[in-house]
Amino acid sequence: ITKSRYMPPFLATDAGIPLKHDPRLTNKQITTIEDWANAGAPLDTPTTTPIKVTNEPVLHPRADMTLTAAAPYEGSTNKTNDYRCLIMDPELDTPAVATGYEFVPDKNEFVHHALTYRMTADQREGVDQRDADDPGTGYECFGGVGAGPGGLSPSGRGRGSELVAGWAPGAKPGIYPDGAGLKMQPGDFFVTQVHYHYVHAAPPDQSQLILQLGSEPTENYADVAVSQYLAPAEIPCMPDEKGPLCDRAASIQALTDEFGPAAPVIANGLNAVCGSTPEETANVDAEGISTSSCEHGVSSVGKLLSVNGHMHELGRTFRMTLNPDTPGEKVLLDIDRWDFNWQFSYVPVEDIVLTSDDTIKVECSWDRNLINPQAEPRWISWSEGTEDEMCFSTVATIEPRE
Repeated sequence: ITKSRYMPPFLATDAGIPLKHDPRLTNKQITTIEDWANAGAPLDTPTTTPIKVTNEPVLHPRADMTLTAAAPYEGSTNKTNDYRCLIMDPELDTPAVATGYEFVPDKNEFVHHALTYRMTADQREGVDQRDADDPGTGYECFGGVGAGPGGLSPSGRGRGSELVAGWAPGAKPGIYPDGAGLKMQPGDFFVTQVHYHYVHAAPPDQSQLILQLGSEPTENYADVAVSQYLAPAEIPCMPDEKGPLCDRAASIQALTDEFGPAAPVIANGLNAVCGSTPEETANVDAEGISTSSCEHGVSSVGKLLSVNGHMHELGRTFRMTLNPDTPGEKVLLDIDRWDFNWQFSYVPVEDIVLTSDDTIKVECSWDRNLINPQAEPRWISWSEGTEDEMCFSTVATIEPRE
């Protein structure tokens, strides 16, 4: 038993604002556990002593609706990173509000992450056409879930689709505060983009989206919005690494060959959005550490509900700061030891209201030493695959109300 076993790596540090449900143990608690383990883990109470929960248990939403795709999706190991869009239709004929949600992966060994988008009735024909044009359940959707031009902008924000929920390893169910929820109109439906990562098998998967519905009229609820804030990922080879894919243009072309023309959109576009070029963003120090950052104006105003950071398996640190380098600066999330399997949405203790005058800065760092030593050396950019990287964050807010 080591300290790392008891100190979750995916945490907000003391540099950030206080957050609810902090899972950290103090150094004293860790030492107590180590001493107990080293002493042979003796029991000081009868084995029949009931275990009492000292913290709030994880609450699961009521399953008022359980949505799935029309049939299980079965991919192939011929496509290691498979992005599949699955239509999940609540078949509403009256307005409704989802006051809680939970994405339940079926084959969680192969589900890398999932993003759920709220779509409107006027988008249904285009989405159905994409589904019909692609054999099997759902449709391939690298770069975006919408129909026609409804892909991703260079900022990572959807065109023609609205991100409302997500899941990654370690994520917990979402239950909104009283009086808030996801408002849905008749004809609205969901498209869940699932990233499957296949290596040795590709079993059929029928993941679920569970919804808890509000009992009051929709006008009694404030709508929840989810916005995204990204930074570039440009992680060049170290000086002692050689290979054709250490050239960025060659690496981007390889990503385009794998994921299609959408692959370079965010990788290239984010540099423009953030006022830099790939060459200016790219950096790696003698220890193999690469860093990146970007500032964005707040796109969804209202009371801050939760914050979340997302990187892949090379991630080292993540930080999100509200109004950096000002007297009102607040570090909303500071993860000093990233672990892909600990991806939570964190809820602040204090009430924080985001306005259109505010700025959010996201900062990420990565460690090239975490790359599989058997892999061919290459320049790593922002892209879809587990072996690629991201600097992605979401912020959930509750709309202001009179």
